[in-house]
Amino acid sequence: MQRQNIRDNNFDLIRLVAALQVVFVQRARHLRVPIARSVLEVVERFPRVPIFFVISGFLVSSSYERSSRLSAYAKNRLLRIYPGLWVCFVASVATVLVFHGPHASVPKVAAWILAQLSIGQVYNPDFLRGYGVGALNGSLWTIPVELQFYLALPLLYFFFERLRWNRLVLGLIAVGLVVIYVEYARLKTAGAHEYVKVLGVTVVPRLYLFLAGVFLQRTPGVVDRYLRSRASYWLIAYAGVSAALGFAGADVTGNLLNPVCALTLAGLTISLALTPIAQSHRWLSGNDISYGVYIYHMVAINALVESGHVGRGLSMIGALLMTIAAAIASWRFVEAPALRLKSLHAQGRSGAGRAGSDRREVKTWCAIMFSDADRCHRVALACARFRTGRRVIAT
Repeated sequence: MQRQNIRDNNFDLIRLVAALQVVFVQRARHLRVPIARSVLEVVERFPRVPIFFVISGFLVSSSYERSSRLSAYAKNRLLRIYPGLWVCFVASVATVLVFHGPHASVPKVAAWILAQLSIGQVYNPDFLRGYGVGALNGSLWTIPVELQFYLALPLLYFFFERLRWNRLVLGLIAVGLVVIYVEYARLKTAGAHEYVKVLGVTVVPRLYLFLAGVFLQRTPGVVDRYLRSRASYWLIAYAGVSAALGFAGADVTGNLLNPVCALTLAGLTISLALTPIAQSHRWLSGNDISYGVYIYHMVAINALVESGHVGRGLSMIGALLMTIAAAIASWRFVEAPALRLKSLHAQGRSGAGRAGSDRREVKTWCAIMFSDADRCHRVALACARFRTGRRVIAT
């Protein structure tokens, strides 16, 4: 299948704008700086979570299809997330020690460090609840969700391949996932039990957003016909849908955005990413600081709150400047060097060698999901056939 070339795109710019949306909303909330409600509502109608997850589904699925081996795919994903995250954690600890100086037992601190350096970023221990806004970096709840999607993607590809990517069946699965999300949003809004909070930090409620990105990445005809260079139409459509559903009483702001708005926003996001913007490639010059902005903004906000700098406009400017400075440093000295270690070396390997390696690696990958060795073997064979027979041409 021929894929569209998506190298010339605005994804980095969109992710940066979405990250800045987070900064704007969080600064208004935690630094208690008055902002017109109408302005805040408009900003919150473009929530970052649907934007991030749809882009992730689009780009990560493309990266997976380009990866010569599962180990290369896993390595690339880990290099994108963890180096910047670990350095951010060190910076967060430094601010806590400077501004707060909490007291806690060694086992509690060790458990917290282990959680933060692995997949437990949502864990907020009692000894830090008195610091800043009450959570050291609450925005990082999306990291475990993202990692779960990375882990699930190879298995999802296997199952979808077995279905031959049948659009009717995939559509029914999508409807089921949307129903799960709607029920989750209802329970969370109603203040349901702890199990709803646990469900919220899994990939399940928002898997439909990731898969929307995957579907669009795999259907270049749909993208070319309905999305590419049509961002203005999608913006008008989204504004209309958001206004209409807002009048009807649906959630049209924040991360619990109703699925109709969320999917329309998904279309707008991909359309805007593939709509030419004059000189947009020069704005960032290849510097993707969006991840740094996202992981550092609460570090800056917590430091300002703890030091008493709230209720002033200068606090908002200070938080923004500190966040951008940290993001630029993170990109230049941590993230970019780590990304240079990525290895997509499919060109140098024969099809037979790649297939044999893929079979071995898929067995290892799916062993954590299946205890049945024969089933693992069948998964490996099917994935190897898929990955040697259907290669992606462009990013």
